[in-house]
Amino acid sequence: MLMTKQQFQDSIRARKPMNVWFLGEKIEDVTTYPPLAASFNAISKIYELQHRPDWQDLITVPSHMLDERVSIYNAPLRSAEDANRKTRAARALAEVIGCCTHRCTGSEAFAGLGPACYDMDHDLGTNYFERFMNFLKYVQQNDLTCTVTVTDVKGLRTAPPHAQADRDSYVHVDEVREDGIVISGFKCNQTGILFAHEIVIVPTTNMKPEDKDFAVACAVPADTPGLTFILGRTPQDKRFFEVEGDIEGIDLGKQYADHQALVYFDRVFVPNERVFLCGETQYVGRLLSYFTAVHRLTAGGCKAGGCSALCGAASLLADMVGVQKAGHIRTKLTEMAMTAETVYGLSIASGVEGFQHPSGFWIPNPLMSHTCKYTCTKIPFDAVRYARDILAGFGETAPSELDMRNPEVGELCQRAFNPGNPKYNAFDRLRASRFIEHMVRGSNWTAMALHGGGNQEASTVMARMYTDWEYLKNLVKVATGIETDAEKAEAFIDSIGKRQGRICTTLDLPKIES
Repeated sequence: MLMTKQQFQDSIRARKPMNVWFLGEKIEDVTTYPPLAASFNAISKIYELQHRPDWQDLITVPSHMLDERVSIYNAPLRSAEDANRKTRAARALAEVIGCCTHRCTGSEAFAGLGPACYDMDHDLGTNYFERFMNFLKYVQQNDLTCTVTVTDVKGLRTAPPHAQADRDSYVHVDEVREDGIVISGFKCNQTGILFAHEIVIVPTTNMKPEDKDFAVACAVPADTPGLTFILGRTPQDKRFFEVEGDIEGIDLGKQYADHQALVYFDRVFVPNERVFLCGETQYVGRLLSYFTAVHRLTAGGCKAGGCSALCGAASLLADMVGVQKAGHIRTKLTEMAMTAETVYGLSIASGVEGFQHPSGFWIPNPLMSHTCKYTCTKIPFDAVRYARDILAGFGETAPSELDMRNPEVGELCQRAFNPGNPKYNAFDRLRASRFIEHMVRGSNWTAMALHGGGNQEASTVMARMYTDWEYLKNLVKVATGIETDAEKAEAFIDSIGKRQGRICTTLDLPKIES
């Protein structure tokens, strides 16, 4: 059943009381708390859109387990078309809300867990895949929002999980019971976690046998006892309390925003049917490989959407003040548009050049998806720089909305900052300006471009791993005659024509069929 916007909001309000903190105070109701209102709006908007005819084919798909359509976020990729739909959806939704969709990471956790569980069952005789598919069916039937906690706080970065002074630096198994496990530890930097129904936990890094207590993947309801959430700050979070205005108050010049939080698991019980990995350290890397291939594909879609929104705001401002035809402005706006297309194209390509896993899941080309994420750590910041340049000093020094509306000085502010274009007024200019200000320095958008889904170095390392260096060297050996065995050379040339994934190698993913 696809939930409506109202049903989603009611389901969040119906959760058991949660232990949530911000600015030293406990939040009693996350749905009415001003700094979270715009985030609640963002997820609610996605539930609304999935019932619109023009959006249904994009953000809902027929389930292969149910006789009904389900959210794209609850349907793992099963083909190149599924991968491309996910990219298109990520971009389209980011263009609408101008921030994180909050729901993508859960779907990417499914993309990693499904094939990894299948591999473990095949090799070890476990029943993780059945458990996972039953959980996925439950999520689809109820149209739940799921998030994944990946990033552990890590403590001393040079020490492996088992050698940390504080074991809680990584989520770990405290106790194995007949009916389940008990876990503890910190996870951080998870966008949208306070409005999720389910939290999926996966490891953050490769592990050795001595780290087996830390090799755990499972799922718990977000209102499970033993969870503590601490909402992260943003540069503009105090403005959310300025409820007197509709520009700089809850909306900050836009309707939608996101949030991140630290979460602590304090001896949280997880029943066996929700445990998908427990101690199998040799499969952690493979799980992460499957997961990041999809997660970093999505980065290109959502960052393209954010760049589109940012480009639109900059173009609108240029139109307001009459500089839209200036050569340097046109160049900057065009480069912003091309930035969006670059990361979008990489995301599409990684889906097209993917691989079919025997579980039925589709794995995007990992080299391309990591290249996509690497690019997202660089060129969106060119768009940010150009947008701030077009915004000019007004973005840093504009009067507050309260001053603009003040009976004594408001008229002066409105006259001073009224744009030259008669189609717009000073409040229009302030709205567009605050929109840019929010995206480039007030929200998590730039942080997610740099760190969301892994930082630049992580993408570089993974791209290096998945580059088939022998294939590249053989290209030149054959082309230059260094390879003197003519039969071998011709066989290599034949292999090029049928090669899937181009220069990507599947490395530790032996069950992927090319």
